[in-house]
Amino acid sequence: MTAAVATILGVTLAACGGSGGSTADGSDPAAGSATDTATLTVYTDQHADLIKGLTDAYTAETGVEFNIQNDATVGQIEAEGGAGKADVFLSEDPTPVAQLGAAGLLAPVDQTTLDQVRPGLSSPKGLWAAYAARSRVLYYNPTVISQDQLPKTLAEIVEPQYAGKFAWAPSGAFVATTQYLIATQGEAKTTTFLEGIKANGVNEQKNGNVRDTVEAGKHAMGLSNHYYWWVLAGQKGGPDKLVSKIYHFPAEDAGNLVLSSGAGVLKASTHQAEAQKFIAWVTSKDGGQKLIADAPAEVSEAQYPVAPGVASSIAGDLSEVKSPAFDMDELADSSQAEDLLKQLGLSKG
Repeated sequence: MTAAVATILGVTLAACGGSGGSTADGSDPAAGSATDTATLTVYTDQHADLIKGLTDAYTAETGVEFNIQNDATVGQIEAEGGAGKADVFLSEDPTPVAQLGAAGLLAPVDQTTLDQVRPGLSSPKGLWAAYAARSRVLYYNPTVISQDQLPKTLAEIVEPQYAGKFAWAPSGAFVATTQYLIATQGEAKTTTFLEGIKANGVNEQKNGNVRDTVEAGKHAMGLSNHYYWWVLAGQKGGPDKLVSKIYHFPAEDAGNLVLSSGAGVLKASTHQAEAQKFIAWVTSKDGGQKLIADAPAEVSEAQYPVAPGVASSIAGDLSEVKSPAFDMDELADSSQAEDLLKQLGLSKG
């Protein structure tokens, strides 16, 4: 366990004192049940330290142990099928968990669990629950461009005055944004926008490169995810140590698109009840959400908690981000976006 994980576990357990308090008769719900000593197998493609923090905290509260497979894929789970080993899948982005739901491999999440999450972030079919989120943002360097000169919408960034002034990267979140644009404004308009991105912007290949080149002043602006900037701020000693800044578009806009990390219970799991309990804890404001809110950036990756009334101690409150409403289950099939990006020469290279 890293020092950061150990620290946040101590803070979380002291503050929470358990995931759900006591039962009606005053007994400890973490004691005495056979399911409380189960071992859950978690497949995940989320950042390893965050999963380590969440599962260690849950073990400390309940006695439930975990087998964790990092860098798990949808293809692996599909290949295992009914003989699958996973009880729970924890995604970094909505696409993989939405794909599992579309393939009929997830059991419905308990409604009481879904009700703990901000509306619009989980599967509308109830197949998975959001447990963390990240938002698309624009980084900018105020020594190169002032805030009042920034585009007011994502669409404006392809206008002539911004030619050669911004960076972008063909990440999974960029693909998701493209799929959102296709779904909401059509392929023709999205194609025109992407052609502008290619003509006006510089492909830095990775979000970390976008962040670092904007910070260095190589580019005035950069399209990316919010958490990369906050992670660098943590490494440098605080946001005041960075030259660059985060900019959220001022109105509800695709440039602010929020994308969920999703938690699902595999139908093939032989520990259905305990898997459901774990996801309930992960999404509860006194359990996993508090850990995500309070963890240092090296553990949480500065991701947003998704329970109403719980704000990240690093990035702030998700309610401040003006993201458009979006059915994230639509990301189960991003082939239209992937094909278009490939056609235009905007895929990972």
